[in-house]
Amino acid sequence: MFGRSGNISGAKAATARLVSMMPLDGTGPAVAPVTVMERALGDLWKRTVPTLPAAGLAGFRAAMVSMLESWVWEVENQFHHRVPDPVDYAEMRRRTFGSEMTMYMCRLGESARGVPEDVYRSGTLRSLENAAADVACLMNDIFSYQKEVEFEGDMHNHLVVTRNFFGIGYPEALRICHSLMERRVEEFRHIVADQLPRLCEDRKLDDAARAGLDAYAGELQDWLAGILNWHLKAKRYGEDDLRRQGDGLSSAVLSSGFGMAAARIGLPA
Repeated sequence: MFGRSGNISGAKAATARLVSMMPLDGTGPAVAPVTVMERALGDLWKRTVPTLPAAGLAGFRAAMVSMLESWVWEVENQFHHRVPDPVDYAEMRRRTFGSEMTMYMCRLGESARGVPEDVYRSGTLRSLENAAADVACLMNDIFSYQKEVEFEGDMHNHLVVTRNFFGIGYPEALRICHSLMERRVEEFRHIVADQLPRLCEDRKLDDAARAGLDAYAGELQDWLAGILNWHLKAKRYGEDDLRRQGDGLSSAVLSSGFGMAAARIGLPA
């Protein structure tokens, strides 16, 4: 809504209100919820607070806030017709996709709670999480390209960023993004097989912590498999599905054929 209208101040205000629905003390939102989204988030948060330890709750809330605020960044880019550079986009895409928030849920499981918090902050774990997040984000952008770029005219997509940066077409950008995704999968596997055992030895982790770390890595693998499975089965990205969902899309885009929305944001043909 805010991206189409260019209402940046409205996006910021709406985000601030959503953040206020998640108080750390569990006493209730700072302001009375008005929209359906605010009421839903406030209700869900109220029922989440009693289930988490204080540190876990603070970390989970920080991940939620990071995701919400990153969407304002997208609205600002959309308003200014600004295609991000590859490095900035890759870093922000982890946040806009909700990677940190959803991966944080893996830490909250019983099996992963024996891992010391400073281990989660280590470079090895950050590299593991970033590799997993990049795979998921690339995967989503490849699947969603037709919907978000050709139908809706959005520029927040790894393929769009790659096309714009290198001045190339869709086929070449797809090959680059697919190759990058494969390399990030390989890096994830390397970290699990080689660097995690070394981390356990260096930190002298006990059996419970090692088991928790293995469980966390397994949860991240399940997370990636689940994301792929969802994209393969969701009725969201197929051309026929997109045309059936056309009520909320621009009739000009639908009638002018694929690629016209992308052309309007100055991408090479």
